[in-house]
Amino acid sequence: MVNVDCAGGQDRHTTTSETHQENPPSRTENCYTTGGEADFDWTLCGTSGDKACHGKGGKDACIPDNQGGYCKDGDNYYEAIGSIFSPPLTLDQLLNRYSSGSGGGGGGDTDETGRAVRRALNNQERRFTNRIRELQIMGKDPIVQRSSSKKEDDKEVHNFIGDMLFNVGIGISFVIFLISVCIILIQNKVI
Repeated sequence: MVNVDCAGGQDRHTTTSETHQENPPSRTENCYTTGGEADFDWTLCGTSGDKACHGKGGKDACIPDNQGGYCKDGDNYYEAIGSIFSPPLTLDQLLNRYSSGSGGGGGGDTDETGRAVRRALNNQERRFTNRIRELQIMGKDPIVQRSSSKKEDDKEVHNFIGDMLFNVGIGISFVIFLISVCIILIQNKVI
């Protein structure tokens, strides 16, 4: 599988959803408009047709951050608000994006980290499932092997118990035989 990067270096397969293709990556969503001329199109990621920062520096001008990213066109910075781009951001607005008071390093980072962890876990689970299915197809089912070894352990335990009961039965039979021989000898007054 080829890794396709959307604007801002966001990997299409780990930062976007195939089922909700209209949703841009969360770290660059402000590089795209909603219902405007810079709409996000999942299929255009990695191509010259990617419309990120359209008219505001192009897709290479998209800078990702935890607040949804922004477009850098020369010395001006823009973010999409609905179907249009905002007037150029002031220096204070840019600095506020990264201050701890506005959530610059807080909530957005946690959400993005949690999303990345969930995706990584889902990918690992998918790989394990695929490997198990490959082994099942090849006739080397790891699940069956585990259960068959348990059955062998059960058979071993049952065999041990059966052998023990058999030996106890033989021992009791021998003791009863000796007692009956002694009783017969006592009745015949041999002893």
